[in-house]
Amino acid sequence: MPPSSAALAIPDMPPAPPPAMHLMDPRRGENLSPMFAAFLVWLLNLEPMTDPAITDIAVSGSSVLAATTDDPLFNAHLGALADFERNLRGWGAACGATPDTVDALVARLRRAGR
Repeated sequence: MPPSSAALAIPDMPPAPPPAMHLMDPRRGENLSPMFAAFLVWLLNLEPMTDPAITDIAVSGSSVLAATTDDPLFNAHLGALADFERNLRGWGAACGATPDTVDALVARLRRAGR
């Protein structure tokens, strides 16, 4: 005689917890500019949440350039590398990120497009 379906029932499992949010996730900041938020999304490898979204970053000399979902050719000049580094360090400090975490993100920015 086959076992009853009740005997094969799998108990309800609680839903999996959402993945932990990165300390520097732009959703933590209410006053971030849309451009800096889009930059953080790219830097932290998060799902795009802006339109247009940044698809890649390149550092050219002292400038940060972006390819976007609207223009894939790095035509968007985001600003000076020094400003982005300063803003990353400030945002990291405001979020409580460790200096090592911030340094790793600054290093990723400096390597962008190389």
